[in-house]
Amino acid sequence: MKKSFSDRIIEEFKDFSENPITDFGITVELFDNNDPTKWKVTMIDPKESSYKDGIFNILVDFPPEYPQKPPEVCFLTPIYHLDINSRVPSSSWDDPLGHVNIHIINWWKPEYRMKEVLTEIFALFYSTTSYCPYGVDRTYEFTNNRELYEKKVRYFTQKYANPFYKRYKRDKDWNFDYPNDA
Repeated sequence: MKKSFSDRIIEEFKDFSENPITDFGITVELFDNNDPTKWKVTMIDPKESSYKDGIFNILVDFPPEYPQKPPEVCFLTPIYHLDINSRVPSSSWDDPLGHVNIHIINWWKPEYRMKEVLTEIFALFYSTTSYCPYGVDRTYEFTNNRELYEKKVRYFTQKYANPFYKRYKRDKDWNFDYPNDA
């Protein structure tokens, strides 16, 4: 008997509940207990990276065609990274901040699982795919002024990804329009 789309999502959610990815500090919960198609993922404290001491929230939204089509994955916490878009993707989400550009989603296969997706997203804290980055300015900084790029990464992490920051409103710096000496 073929599994329904919601059965697969529930199975993957249950797997996370029973076998969390504790090495990476990844936890998963449902936004609404009656709707397994929207997950809130929290990634905590990516040590030994410029994002250390941060707590990052991510929205995972499963389409009705899942697993034939990939989920949409968007950072709710503002983050400065080459592979995370600062523009709102075209979706039904209320206020997504950063659409994620990773290989596993771009070249999706139905056999992929969310543990693989979230592990690849966590790896972004330590590297960049840079084959298809989202920001020309960020790419230039990353390539030609790594010190400034890292300074902005730490600024965003300290400002938005700290547990005492309660507001997810976009400030002007989310659009990367603040001075280069920030």
